[in-house]
Amino acid sequence: MSFLVAVVVVLAVLTVLNLLLSSAIIRLLNEQRRSVTPALPAVGTEIGSFEVTDADGTTVTDRELDDALVAFLSPTCGPCQRLAGQLTEPTVAFVLDGGDRDKAVEYAAGLGPAVRVAFVGDRSPVSAAFNAGDVTPTLIRVRDRRIAAAGHDLDAVRRQHV
Repeated sequence: MSFLVAVVVVLAVLTVLNLLLSSAIIRLLNEQRRSVTPALPAVGTEIGSFEVTDADGTTVTDRELDDALVAFLSPTCGPCQRLAGQLTEPTVAFVLDGGDRDKAVEYAAGLGPAVRVAFVGDRSPVSAAFNAGDVTPTLIRVRDRRIAAAGHDLDAVRRQHV
């Protein structure tokens, strides 16, 4: 009988230790997730100069962006896949091809008629002009060549933009 009580006590202690350790791991993972939220370009920052050719062969420059929604997207990011059907307003999308142009073209085909697409490489001059880095998705509302709002989803950009 005393052997069974000892086994139950040991199992109870191990169970409590397991719960405490699991709780600590979950708390640590949540803290790490919050700390790696990618930075966004600062609102009010003037965009730099750039010139790139879009998928139709037309030149896109910073001078055209007086009031525009700009998106940095990648065919390999999950949130970008969800955005494909949501971009219903005129948008200039810079699709990071990651060296796989065919996959980028396939992704861009699902962006819809309101989206003007230009394919860019990682660490492109366009990303540098917006100080956007290579974090996707990044959505930027541009007004008068300045960043009026920035976010990783449409709702965040719409909430900031008045």
